Amino acid sequence: MAFTERFSTFGYPSRMMMMFNAKSPGFIVIPTINRPLCCKNVSDVTLRSFLSELTLFISTFTRELRPQSTQPLLAMEGLYHIPASSSVTLNEEFLWTVAVADAEEIDQMLETLRSAIVYASQWRNSFAPAARLQGDILLLIFEHAFPDRDTCMLRTLSQVCRRWRSTVLQALLLWRKALNLADRTTWFSEVLGRTQTVPLEVFFDIAEDYTGYAIPNLATIMMDHFWRCASLHIEGYGDDIEEIISSCITTDKAPLLRQLSIHNISCSVPSVHDGEAEIPDAFLSVFAPQLMSLHLEGCAFNWDIVCTRLAPHTPLLSSLHICNFHIQSAASIAQLLSVLESLPCLKDLRLQNSFASSETDWNTRPHKVLLSQLTSLVFESSAVAGAMFLAALELPSLAKLEATIDVGQPSTDIRKFMEGVRLATCRMAHLPYLYIYYGHRLLILHSNHHHCFSALRVTFKNWALRDPAVSDTRFTNLIRGIADVAVLQKTQDLKVSLPISIERRLAADAWAYFLSRLKKISFISFGTHCPVFLIRTLLLDACHSNEGTQVQSRLLPSLTQITLPSIPELKVLIDILADARGQVGIPLAVSTISRMRPRHAGPPVEVVREIVLDWIADPMVHSIPGDSTWFVDDEGTDSDEADEIDELLDGLDNE
Repeated sequence: MAFTERFSTFGYPSRMMMMFNAKSPGFIVIPTINRPLCCKNVSDVTLRSFLSELTLFISTFTRELRPQSTQPLLAMEGLYHIPASSSVTLNEEFLWTVAVADAEEIDQMLETLRSAIVYASQWRNSFAPAARLQGDILLLIFEHAFPDRDTCMLRTLSQVCRRWRSTVLQALLLWRKALNLADRTTWFSEVLGRTQTVPLEVFFDIAEDYTGYAIPNLATIMMDHFWRCASLHIEGYGDDIEEIISSCITTDKAPLLRQLSIHNISCSVPSVHDGEAEIPDAFLSVFAPQLMSLHLEGCAFNWDIVCTRLAPHTPLLSSLHICNFHIQSAASIAQLLSVLESLPCLKDLRLQNSFASSETDWNTRPHKVLLSQLTSLVFESSAVAGAMFLAALELPSLAKLEATIDVGQPSTDIRKFMEGVRLATCRMAHLPYLYIYYGHRLLILHSNHHHCFSALRVTFKNWALRDPAVSDTRFTNLIRGIADVAVLQKTQDLKVSLPISIERRLAADAWAYFLSRLKKISFISFGTHCPVFLIRTLLLDACHSNEGTQVQSRLLPSLTQITLPSIPELKVLIDILADARGQVGIPLAVSTISRMRPRHAGPPVEVVREIVLDWIADPMVHSIPGDSTWFVDDEGTDSDEADEIDELLDGLDNE
């Protein structure tokens, strides 16, 4: 029985039969059979025979068709817009499956293909270098990718891929870093919740509260999460902030607190608060055994509470910074020493307008306080209070001392203060560089190690020039005090810039005492204001040594080079000094530095030389030879000294 006849037997008309030619290439039309197979009056034997022949037909059809067809779906190009010359070659079996599928089956195919594409894309992305990074390295990159208190970058990172999102959501420390009090309350609460129970780092600055949410969010932290704070920084003034500090803390323990910093919450006028403390006693009485850094700046507090409650319960405190705007809230030296005595681990101490000498300090001599681990001490005070403070300390590990001393007060005693500097620095390493400058009513003593950070710096502010008729021994005491400091007695490089109005106040033997103690100086550099009396002291020493029985200079026997500004008259004076030292067997090299502006023409060199020699012959004359503008630019003239002192101050501040 022919297949077509057998097919008609089961109820299908001949027009619905498959029409094909196995010998011809091309697309074969397969009509859709939209009704069930009818099996009227057909025996089981006949049905089984038909199914067997149908199976054989399908097998023969597919086997004979594929080898002869190079483009099985050529007829579908116009319908599905599939380019005949596509760069992507699809499997013919897959194309045939698509060709015979209905709409529902194609939808299932598309869903499967989409899942396969997603899976393949994910697997392909896994070969990218960024995807092969270990989780901890990826977290380190994320941590450096965005600044503190910024959630925008964190959101961006979480939207790159599934792995990054999972990493960001599970990184509690990243959300702690992104915590920003200025965010709206709902998002702030979301970020706070994502930190779970990790210690918090809270930063509040009233200047950054551009949204109005910072103060309510700070109150939330202080009331509900203060016990989690590891770092707390509060800066800004206002009644709301004082109320938060005084009333919002509901616990007396901060077991995780390591850094506490409160800045500028008080007004600069003490009468506004009538002497009341802006930081309540309860706040400074919180039990914080892990506290390592305490910074209190521009805010009044009770020193007795610090002495009796805070200091004894913070044995790990290593950094203490206290800065007040008004001296009314300063502690006595006895109170300050009592606080320091309770801090055996203290390494960094900064005090500004924080202590003053009282009648009790004058009547009772403070006992010695040992700070065995203190390496950095920076303070600002009067000369008297500073002298008493330094004399009461034992600092075996001190590596840096910076002091700012107000010498405008009548009770200024620079001699005692420099004695305190000598005692405080007695165990420091020797300092090879020493600079002495004057400008802008500041007299600066600066010394360091090989041009690195400042190891010793003393700034005397308000150094006003007094009436010449009034005796002024401040500079003489300073020069003698510098010479007595042991760490400076091995100085090798000396730079000096002092106007004649300052230098002429020196006692006649002050420079000789200074140079006799600092015997290791081998290089001297003079600034814009050249100290001519120091040069004359060296010149007289060389002349007396040549005239005497010893052919050896008593002052600075190691001096080999002097650098000075390019001033012709000053060059004459230094050349005379070089000749005199050369005669006693110590050659001296002289170099000049070009001036920043032209200088008016001076007298001939021969005239200057004669005047200088006459000046040297009369050591009792305490004035410079010739015109005052020959050797120096005095502080009243157009001088480079302002630029020189500004450059020094900028360099010290950058350290």
